[in-house]
Amino acid sequence: MSVARAAGSPVDHACDHLYRRHQVSLVNFARLRGCDEHEAWDVVQELFLRVFRLGMVLPLSSRTEEMQRTWLLRTLRWMLINLHRRRTRLRRGGGSALESLDLLTEEGREFPAVGTPAGEYDRQWAVTVLERCLSHLHQTSKPDAWMAFEAGLSDSEARSTPAMRVAAHRTRVKLRRLIGVEACKESLLQALAA
Repeated sequence: MSVARAAGSPVDHACDHLYRRHQVSLVNFARLRGCDEHEAWDVVQELFLRVFRLGMVLPLSSRTEEMQRTWLLRTLRWMLINLHRRRTRLRRGGGSALESLDLLTEEGREFPAVGTPAGEYDRQWAVTVLERCLSHLHQTSKPDAWMAFEAGLSDSEARSTPAMRVAAHRTRVKLRRLIGVEACKESLLQALAA
């Protein structure tokens, strides 16, 4: 059974009062966090829609103004973080799963050969850099971290513990750094040799 709410209900008055009291500071907060003006207003309206849907209007309006602002800013901050995560995920391929080249090759997929000698040289250079970095990482990592990293490569993360996933993540971050440093060194050496 649905109950129609009257236009002048206490929830509507409380929501209107909350919105008028905090809208400007919330929009400014969103703009300071990288939103343009229109996007900031949209996010703030979405925040109040969320407050309304969660039934938090009356409990929130019964608090002091400082507590209201703190709760609203904290919730808005999480909304902005999630918005940023969605944007960066879209830039990294929209969250689509990466496919293993080895598995695709085993399935019989053909990949076009590198057409130029320069392209083949670049591929060999990248493989060499990756092998050196993996070797260095294996030698300098703790055995548990290396095992977690290898387990993550073999797609057994579903059976791993949270500690193993954290160790694997940290090892991947170290590998990225090593590759960046090694690639810069190689590029510098090639430029000096030329």
